[in-house]
Amino acid sequence: MGAGLHFETQEEIEKIQEDAPNDPNSTGQDGQKEPPCEEEGGNPKKRKTRKVSSKYWKYFNQGPTDEDGSYYAICKYCGNKYLQGQQRGTSSMRNHIEKGCKKFPRNRRDALQKMLQAAKTAEGTELIPWVFDQMKCRKALAIMVIAHEYPFNCVNHYYFRLLLNELQPSFKIPSRTTVRADCIRFYEEQHVTLYEQLGQLTCRFSFTSDLWTNKGRDRGFMAISCHYIDEKWILRKRIITFVPLPSPHTGKHLAEAFYDKLVLWNLDKRAFCLVLDNASSNDACITELFATTPIQDDLPVDGKVFHQRCGCHILNLIVQDGLSVLKDEISNIRDTMKYIKHSQGRMEKFKLACSQSQIPFKKPAWDVPTRWNSTYLMLVLALELKPAICRYGNIDKRYANMFKWDEFKWDEVECLVGHLKVFYEATLKLSGTKYPTLNLFFPEFADVYLNIKRMSSSPYPFIVQMGAQMIAKFDKYWTIGNSLLAIACVLDPRCKLYVVEYYMKELCPEQCANFMANLRECMKELFNEYVQENASDEKKARVSKRQKTSAVAGASGSATNSRAALKDYIKERRNTEPQKSELDDYLATEVDEASVDEDFDILAWWRLKSPKYPILCQLTKDILAVPISTVASESAFSTSGRILSPARSSLNDESIEALLCAQDWLRASINENGEKIGEPLWNIEEGGGIEE
Repeated sequence: MGAGLHFETQEEIEKIQEDAPNDPNSTGQDGQKEPPCEEEGGNPKKRKTRKVSSKYWKYFNQGPTDEDGSYYAICKYCGNKYLQGQQRGTSSMRNHIEKGCKKFPRNRRDALQKMLQAAKTAEGTELIPWVFDQMKCRKALAIMVIAHEYPFNCVNHYYFRLLLNELQPSFKIPSRTTVRADCIRFYEEQHVTLYEQLGQLTCRFSFTSDLWTNKGRDRGFMAISCHYIDEKWILRKRIITFVPLPSPHTGKHLAEAFYDKLVLWNLDKRAFCLVLDNASSNDACITELFATTPIQDDLPVDGKVFHQRCGCHILNLIVQDGLSVLKDEISNIRDTMKYIKHSQGRMEKFKLACSQSQIPFKKPAWDVPTRWNSTYLMLVLALELKPAICRYGNIDKRYANMFKWDEFKWDEVECLVGHLKVFYEATLKLSGTKYPTLNLFFPEFADVYLNIKRMSSSPYPFIVQMGAQMIAKFDKYWTIGNSLLAIACVLDPRCKLYVVEYYMKELCPEQCANFMANLRECMKELFNEYVQENASDEKKARVSKRQKTSAVAGASGSATNSRAALKDYIKERRNTEPQKSELDDYLATEVDEASVDEDFDILAWWRLKSPKYPILCQLTKDILAVPISTVASESAFSTSGRILSPARSSLNDESIEALLCAQDWLRASINENGEKIGEPLWNIEEGGGIEE
């Protein structure tokens, strides 16, 4: 259809006429009456009814006729009136239908007849039917704004509107307030969907939490991430809340905010572990949770394994104490990187130095002093650029006067980097979010400790001093660690009790026997609780089944099924008789040497063993879901920093939480290549659309 209406056949006209609002006082096209005319004497004179030839009378009703013979043509769709009568044409009626009437079904033919669209499938390209839907397009626009962190007013950008008009002229571009409302509505829909999905799972949930302060608002925000392993043995992570937290950030306020959110998501009775960093307020938070809330009553082993410290934060504190010994050399390298990158002229001179030293040019970069891993990367870069840095002093005389690289101890820096490599590799492994990390912490932490002990025999005095300071910090956090770290290592089929026993003999041989005995006792206590929970659930299921069977038998007048009751009795007696538990059977088997592989998938291994160890697998699922670091919560802060940029600092708290959480849920089903890795929470086709 072009700019106006051009009906090709009479059938199309009749089709629209059938759906037009009916008026009992209106007449058809062939029976349209002309208004009566009067003679000079005032007496009405009957005139022959003239057939109306204009097709636009199909869409209008005739109003009452005035004395002068004029009358109104009333639109059947919107009710607009146009004066008609003798010597008056139908151009006003035509213009109204073709351009002015907002309720006229211009797109009726498009709405009824689908178009063919080329789509790529597994078998190639094929044509599929497609029809334009305004609500689906609005929902897709809201998803785009959330996923790519676009501002709400992007719909007001001229060239964006030009693009949408060229792609689909029928799409009515919403305003920025409508886009915001669509984003909030999408978040609320997915909130309900995720709530229902979590409620259907049988596992327990672990959490990470951290605080972030926005400099522009001088306000603190609390992020809480939920971690669990679903029925398909896939590790999942979802940010469930990002809310403002008023000052002061005391343990009481943290505990209240955390518990309130758990109750909101109905997860307060299904919690397993909470991972926090080593701030004193977080220790007070755990104390307040146990003292002022009933959460401890529903925790396994009375909450003995509930609080877990962030392993990466512990490593950061240990290394930061050690790096203080060589702070002057590190500061010298940091200042050099800043000096060279300060201006374009210095960068050109440094490129010349790299060329003369015959090494590839790399841009200088300095570290974040509070992040030791960035310090390590800066030192590695400095060693790679060492010839160019030394050569640069011959090109830039001002630099040569400021930095005396001839006296710099490069060998000490190289030795330091060699020792820090162990810490860096351990941090990379423990910072993962797509695979279990709790089972990796014990052996990685033990390797770090053995590396620190080897520092005491170094020929460099500063390395010996650095090792002594690291040992003191290491012993502090090793003594306050709970046994969950060792249990997770035991549940790794590549390790079991052998790896824990080996490292304990290396770390503290005098405490090895006592530690292993306590470890076995804690594992049995934790496993027995899961056995009791499983037995209680089975008993409730049997009672419910017997009641249903009895009711059916009573209604039909037949006797109860004695064979079914006998089977239940035999199963119940078998469960009460002493026998080898799943835990004992697992520990008695040998280490799975075939699984000693870098690509070993521990979740796939336990999924295959679930028929053999059903209860132990449930315990393992809850333990392996515990992250060893708060990286998952801290990652929300990089997103929030972009969302709360200076250009978007006026966003309210509701919009901030909706944008951040919805973006996390969207990205959970998409991998780094932009491909779907699972069933998304959202579905444009089946989501019901966004209502006006």
